[in-house]
Formats: sequence, structure tokens, C-alpha cells
Amino acid sequence: MKAFIVLALCCSFFSSRGTPLAFEFSDCDDPDVFKAVDAALKKYNEDGATGTQFALYVVMEAKRTAGPDPQLYVKYRILESTCAPEENKHWQQCHYKVSAEAKTGECTARVHMNDADKTTNVSQECKIFSDVSKIRLTEAPCLGCFHHISSDGSEVSEIMKKAVQSFNKHSDESALFKL
Repeated sequence: MKAFIVLALCCSFFSSRGTPLAFEFSDCDDPDVFKAVDAALKKYNEDGATGTQFALYVVMEAKRTAGPDPQLYVKYRILESTCAPEENKHWQQCHYKVSAEAKTGECTARVHMNDADKTTNVSQECKIFSDVSKIRLTEAPCLGCFHHISSDGSEVSEIMKKAVQSFNKHSDESALFKL
């Protein structure tokens, strides 16, 4: 009987330890997110699989587990830098290559940080894209920003007609208005 109780307690202990922790979204400005991406990018550059050094371009997504030793899941984009791997420079000291000739990549990493032991465990996958010539930079006016438009254009008159119709429909005025 005692053996059965011990066996049941051990089984419940091990099954509860195997339950994955829930992730919650983190702000990309969180210092832990930056430390996780920094560790992942350092590891990627140290592995030197591509023969070039990459720098962080943007953090796209970050999730973390609760607890004293956070496990972070980060998705980030990297851009080829001007630093050679043999220079042993930190990626923050490097400049981006000119976009027409730079490789770019997207990485997903799972980073476990243990502050007490000052250790970090990184597992990640990066996909590098070498043909960035198809990406075109364009300048567009910002949404909601002031910019001049012609007051006698057909686009403006259509909007004004709809506005006047709406005003006539919902107002208590005795007269109707037109454009």
C-alpha cells in the first residue's frame, strides 16, 4: 500500500513538472526582451554560419513565461552589417550595409535566462534572404497628417455632398442646404 502511495505521488509530481508554462506577450521595450535578443544574436554571429555579421533591425514579437527565471520567445529581423566576424565586434558597434547589397533575415528564438547563475540558453532558427533588390522604399504621407489638397477636385466635392446630405437628414433646420 505504501509503495502504491509513493508511486502515485511520484507520478503526479512528474506529470505536473511536464506541463508547459503559459506565455504572455511582452513589450518590445522590456529590458529582458532586449537581453534575450542580444544573447540570441550574439550566439548567431558567433556560430558564423553565414560568414558575415548581422545586427538587430527590429523586434517583431516577444512573449515570456512568468517566474524568476524567464523563458522568452522572440521573433526579430536582422540586417547584414559592415563588420566582419573576425573583428570580434559587438553587433551594436556595427553599421548596416547599404540595403541594395545587404542580406536580411528573420529569426525566432527561445531564450532561457537564469539570473542567479548568470547563464543563458538559446535555441533559435534564422532564415537569411539574400535577394533584397525587390524591396522598394517609397515615401508615403503619414495617415492623419496635414497635407494640402485641391478644394475644387471631384474627390472633395463628393465628400462634401455626402456631408451636406447627412447634415440635412439629421438637423432640425427648416431649410435644406446644398453644395
